[in-house]
Amino acid sequence: MKILLVTSEALPYCKSGGLGDFIFSYSKALKRNNQDVSVILPYYNTIKYKYPETNSEIYDKFFFDMGTHNQGCTVYHHNLHGVDYYFTCMDRFERDGLYGYGDDNERFACFMMAVNTFITRHNDYDVVHCNDWQSAVLPLLLKYNPRQEIKTVLTIHNPAYQGWAKREDLYNYFRLDLGYYDSGYCRLGDSFNFLKTGIMASKKVNTVSKTHADELMYDHDGFGKIGAIIDYCKHNDFVGIVNGLDVDLWDPKTDKLLAKNYSVYDYKEGKEENKKAILKKLGIPYDFNGPMISAITRLSDQKGVDRLMSIFSSLSSYDAKFIVIGTGEKEDEFLYRSLPYKEVYFVKRYDENLAHLLYAASDFFLMPSYFEPCGTSQMISMRYGTVPIVSSVGGLYDTVKDMCMNKEATGYVFNNSDPGAFLSCFKSAMDFYKSKDPLMDTVIRNGMLGDYSWDKSCKEYLNLYSSITW
Repeated sequence: MKILLVTSEALPYCKSGGLGDFIFSYSKALKRNNQDVSVILPYYNTIKYKYPETNSEIYDKFFFDMGTHNQGCTVYHHNLHGVDYYFTCMDRFERDGLYGYGDDNERFACFMMAVNTFITRHNDYDVVHCNDWQSAVLPLLLKYNPRQEIKTVLTIHNPAYQGWAKREDLYNYFRLDLGYYDSGYCRLGDSFNFLKTGIMASKKVNTVSKTHADELMYDHDGFGKIGAIIDYCKHNDFVGIVNGLDVDLWDPKTDKLLAKNYSVYDYKEGKEENKKAILKKLGIPYDFNGPMISAITRLSDQKGVDRLMSIFSSLSSYDAKFIVIGTGEKEDEFLYRSLPYKEVYFVKRYDENLAHLLYAASDFFLMPSYFEPCGTSQMISMRYGTVPIVSSVGGLYDTVKDMCMNKEATGYVFNNSDPGAFLSCFKSAMDFYKSKDPLMDTVIRNGMLGDYSWDKSCKEYLNLYSSITW
């Protein structure tokens, strides 16, 4: 099949969350499975300046109707790991960041219109696979494509972000009939909703874990009632497919960013050397005998930052250190609350090199999210011999086997609906670590030997594409 992945971000070029990882890893998996795969995304300033090789080949130039004016677009082409990347270069994306601007709705409407024009001019794709609200209106636009019907799939990576716009924007941005709004097809509440439009127009819809699919389907009140739309309108065309992990990139045996590589057979020595290395790098004295605990996260309500802060006062009693890497709307509060505790070290940035080292150095990894469609950090931590402590939601529940499974366990899973469960679970994990029970070695080895590759998930996506009939 000839597959086009439409996205607002993709590693290595740009990333703000799991979507960037998904596109990079999944596209490589498709290539390994002998599929003809391409990726198309906006040409942000960060790509232009950090990856100048991406604009060495002009693939296409065109204009399209964008509201009050004709919009010009240059499409650059670059091949990476056998995957064709196309970058839509327009003035609206010549900014420092990816998102967070007051005109984001219009910016990504412009992107979708550019992609629609690109597909019309090069209309030989079998599947157009859209991702999140930034490309969700495209399946409706493709219904007017002059060629035969194109199979369309929409993957919801984070339902909290949906793209809310005004009724008239349906015409102003996309030149679509306002009847789509008046009939309710594109309307959610009193707004034109990009994500709902994609759910209604796509042939198939999925999210990135089986548990999160159930959570969405049967929660008719959360996320602006988007779950009710899925349940009533796409019940039989909605599935959950757990994300895989790029096991070439994330492998403690070969990771070049580690101070010492290691395997399941010598992980104790390897993790110790990496612990020494990161402590030295961050200027932290190695004056503790307890565990090193870590979190690499966006500091937001969704990620359970309040839960992370709740362990501060317990760290000294376990002679533990807690290192956190991340940014987000709660970063200042987190920093302020951590100041009285010498056991807490906060790196207020995302640092890919440091992240690799921290996964390898840590004994425990905390991921107490209130909701988590899939998540990859828990899989990385297990692969690196770091025991995850996670909430019982979405992909966390699907990928981590709780300690109650004894010799099959890979980590700790606490009850997300119980307000005191996280702190209780954390203290149990610390006590278990202190006891030096040999079961801990079994848990670590189970995690390191788990299969987190994209192979199974890739086959599920290919089956999803094949299941689309006219």
